[in-house]
Amino acid sequence: MRARGGIPGSSVERDRAARGESGRTPGAQKGAWRPHGTSEHRTYAPSRPRRDGRSRRWSLGSPLAAAALVAAAAAPAAARPASVGFYSEAGLGATGFLGDASGWSAVGPALDVRAGRDLWEWLSIGVHLEASSHEATVPPPPVGEYYQLYRGYADGRLGFRVGAIAVFAEGGAGLAYMSSNVLQKVRILDPGERFGFAFSAGGGAEYQLQNRHYAVGLAGGWWLIPDFASLQGIDGRLYLRYTY
Repeated sequence: MRARGGIPGSSVERDRAARGESGRTPGAQKGAWRPHGTSEHRTYAPSRPRRDGRSRRWSLGSPLAAAALVAAAAAPAAARPASVGFYSEAGLGATGFLGDASGWSAVGPALDVRAGRDLWEWLSIGVHLEASSHEATVPPPPVGEYYQLYRGYADGRLGFRVGAIAVFAEGGAGLAYMSSNVLQKVRILDPGERFGFAFSAGGGAEYQLQNRHYAVGLAGGWWLIPDFASLQGIDGRLYLRYTY
């Protein structure tokens, strides 16, 4: 209760007035001194962005981080090792004959397939199948007759690798089959003969692609079929290899 004229009317009120208390809550008293922000005559200080140690460290480290990214992008990628394991191979090329047989058969296209397993990086074993088609150039008749020569081997390959390049030597033994007896006329085949033992030896080079499972190569070889009047020839092929 207050007396007229604004003079405190009780001892409690007089004590509060002496201490400068108004009876309001602490939160209200804390903000009581702040001027209203809606006044058109108030001058506002420009706001400043918050600065702390993290922002300073980032601003100093940004050029270093950018330089590290550029260096990483410019550095050459490490070469990936070639796969080792089961493999398959397919190639296209040509087969020709040596000696007297070169006058009785023309060079023809050849298809080559292989499959096997790498025992180690430097040694692999497998099977090798090759088919070639040739025009018989024997004295007429007949004229314009073609035949196919099929060869199959169990073979092995020895090699070494320097970076993405591999060099190898290979060889095998197996059987050969001739689809026609047209060469019987020039005594390459005996009457009724179609099968014979076959041997091969050769080598080549291989390039490992970026994908470690794939490689391309160029190879050539010599082959011999003793049962066909020692028929022999050479072949070359371009191939694609896939290692599982």
